[in-house]
Amino acid sequence: MSSALPNTAALVSGSTEPGKYIQVQDIPYPKATEDQLIVKGLAFAINPTDWKHADFGVGKKGAVAGTDVAGTVETVGANVQGFSKGDFVSVFLHGNVDEYGAFQKFVVANPSTTVKLPSKFPVDPLQPGEYPSSTIQSFEGASTIPLGLATIGVSFAIELNIPLLQGSNSNKYILLWGGATATGILAIQIAKHVYGLKVLTTASKHNHEFLKSLGADEVFDYKDSSAIEELSKYDISYALDVFGTVETFQQTYDATKNSKDVRLDNLFAIFDDKIKKDSRSGKATFVTPTMSYIAVGHPVDAYGRHWNLTDEGFNRYKQFWFEALPKYLPELKHAGLKVLKQGFENADEGYTLNKEGKVSAQKIVFRA
Repeated sequence: MSSALPNTAALVSGSTEPGKYIQVQDIPYPKATEDQLIVKGLAFAINPTDWKHADFGVGKKGAVAGTDVAGTVETVGANVQGFSKGDFVSVFLHGNVDEYGAFQKFVVANPSTTVKLPSKFPVDPLQPGEYPSSTIQSFEGASTIPLGLATIGVSFAIELNIPLLQGSNSNKYILLWGGATATGILAIQIAKHVYGLKVLTTASKHNHEFLKSLGADEVFDYKDSSAIEELSKYDISYALDVFGTVETFQQTYDATKNSKDVRLDNLFAIFDDKIKKDSRSGKATFVTPTMSYIAVGHPVDAYGRHWNLTDEGFNRYKQFWFEALPKYLPELKHAGLKVLKQGFENADEGYTLNKEGKVSAQKIVFRA
């Protein structure tokens, strides 16, 4: 009976013109395997990767847009454990490339990128407007976390290979460049409260106290010319450029110039051949830049490169996702919310606001 339910989606239009990224139309109800879930999508979040897929020609015209959705479990595959019909969940999907994107009324979800939420809350939509950071108390808030958490899981567990042993990490520093981004806000909390690391991060001054309240030990103003020199006084073990540009990855590298042995990662496929190296005495290891989409459990080809996934790496990710993360979820705070008007067509406004950098410490969300 469920296959007869109507399904509507926001599709990639093929245009890169602001206000014309999205085309809304009815599409078939999705088909899932016995290893997957079908989730009824209620709230949706905009991510930079969405408009970048369009602008950089990675997205495909007619594909379902979007990467983040929250809703309720509709059906559970025969081989799936730990989920039941009616569960409140958040889902990360590789959107903008095929029919399995997030911006549709019913989505196919993989357990390894699906977060089972720790409690239920009112299903009524939030009114358009701005809302402060909080623990997860709405589907709008829930929609903001899955891509960020999967990204952090891939970076921390697979690429940086940080041990999930709080005691062994208590004297180690991680640098997160871009702490006030939506993913940075999550990364600070995961680094501090799940991995037990000491956290250094960068942000505009008006976000410093907020980031410290999340767990950052020290916050530096990235606009301050002395920030890199001040950061270089720390012996940093792990460094992640959350913002993800060649410039910010260079700054991340420069800030670790006095570290004895540092592993460096970034979130936008920037390899070390783009970085000007210094003559440091310590060891700097550039790991394969994080590609979030391998969290579904298989290698990925993107941006003209191949991202491999070993069984060992995926097992470390699953330990984070299914064992460590659920224990902290009740305390996890998402970024502030900027809630748009209801309707898939409003994803266009979200793309434009995100692309123009008109949000800070916020995530743009909407209901269908």
